[in-house]
Amino acid sequence: MNILYVESSRSWGGQEYRTCLEINWLNARGHNAWLICNPNSQVLLKACELNTRVIAMPLQRRIDLVCSWRLWKFCRRNQIDLVKAYSSKDHWLCLPLYFCGIPLARARCITDPIGSKGRAFIFKHGCSKIVADASVIKRQLVEQNGIDPAKIEVIGSAVDLQKFSPPRDRTGFRREMGCAADMPLIGNIGMIRPDKGQLVLVDAVHLVLSERPDARFVIVGQGTGLLKRGINVRNAIDRAGLGGKIFMVGYRWDTPDIYAACDVVVIASLRTEASPIVLREAFASGRPVVATKVGDIPEIVEHRQNGLLVEPGDSKALAVAILEFISDQKLAARCAANGLHYAREHFSFDRMMEAKLQVDASLCKTRKPKSVPSPIGATAPITPVNPTELISHDWRQVNRVNKLTKAAKAASIGSENESR
Repeated sequence: MNILYVESSRSWGGQEYRTCLEINWLNARGHNAWLICNPNSQVLLKACELNTRVIAMPLQRRIDLVCSWRLWKFCRRNQIDLVKAYSSKDHWLCLPLYFCGIPLARARCITDPIGSKGRAFIFKHGCSKIVADASVIKRQLVEQNGIDPAKIEVIGSAVDLQKFSPPRDRTGFRREMGCAADMPLIGNIGMIRPDKGQLVLVDAVHLVLSERPDARFVIVGQGTGLLKRGINVRNAIDRAGLGGKIFMVGYRWDTPDIYAACDVVVIASLRTEASPIVLREAFASGRPVVATKVGDIPEIVEHRQNGLLVEPGDSKALAVAILEFISDQKLAARCAANGLHYAREHFSFDRMMEAKLQVDASLCKTRKPKSVPSPIGATAPITPVNPTELISHDWRQVNRVNKLTKAAKAASIGSENESR
């Protein structure tokens, strides 16, 4: 199959990382997959570092017929079978492609409500399938927005189990942080933004240190919004006088070694999170996890069996759970072992991709035959395309796209940009 992923986000996080891994997985197995993203974005930078097949194209506004035309031109040139969109902006930009007969799969990776009827319209009538990261998302879309449950597939996040599988060397990162082998190290990994709860974790640190002054904390990740959110957390740490207790190390590629070095992994999310990759990675690393009850976490973490659950925003409960794992090594070891077993049973990246491919194949079967089929035995061309070359002078097609888009656009008048 030939699949185009469209990602307008400028920030880099778990979902964007997984998108690149999916593209690389497909290309390594005989499919052709591309990522189109914004120039000068963190997504483009990190995608290049991962050797993902990526093309830079300005994706500035939700309604941009020139951009939609360029996307359509790319799809026609590369005989794209399926387009995948991840946010409201991506979806609206790809809507004309769907109206022109190209199957469109909309991913839904957060638990925030959709909101207005105009936003629900595009989910109901502007895509071939919705692929939700968690069952809680499907329930919301069905109960709150009246979307046909048959249109929604639930496929949770997964990770490369071999990459994180223990045992791994836990001493290298500890030496870098100046942490002795017997010093408790608590890790928080992920994008730095308000809903991830890093500020709540900072509040919990004082309570942990009152019982275990030798404990140290590491926050791994970078902030969204031109990285300003990371500065906010740094300022909170400095105001609390915790500069020597909490280390902020930015974005790192060596997360398997960081998990191995940590005695506890904390997921402090307040909302939005649907299917956190960090939970999958921590389980696959055999680390004990303290997590808040958001997204699909309560469906996966069984309290005191494979992790500890706390209410979102409760810094005291977060501190108590961290201290319980630090002080009760048997409990920590049991939860870690059970989490590792769960990961190996449920979080295989290969199995996740096979499930997605089944959905993708079912959507491609419904598409009309291509007007210009490839010769027998040939594959779709894989040559990067300059976005400026994607503009055609066949303005009859532009007019058609314009008319089809106006009807959908009318349904969204008055609504604000939707978050992911």
